[in-house]
Amino acid sequence: MATLLIEIEDKKLKFFKELLQNLPFVKMKEVHPDEDSDEQVLENIREGIKEVRSVEKGETKSRPARQFLQEL
Repeated sequence: MATLLIEIEDKKLKFFKELLQNLPFVKMKEVHPDEDSDEQVLENIREGIKEVRSVEKGETKSRPARQFLQEL
């Protein structure tokens, strides 16, 4: 089985999805590249907890909130 990535204008998406859903040999999976997967979110949370614990133990220094916000 092959995988095909297609970019479609938002206004044509509904029509195209309906068309593909009516083909028995097509399996669809929506991908939202701007959203993190559940696994990525959990890994980010784990990493954040490790960083907080490291700061609490004095192993690393925290940084001012203003500096953090400027990096965003």
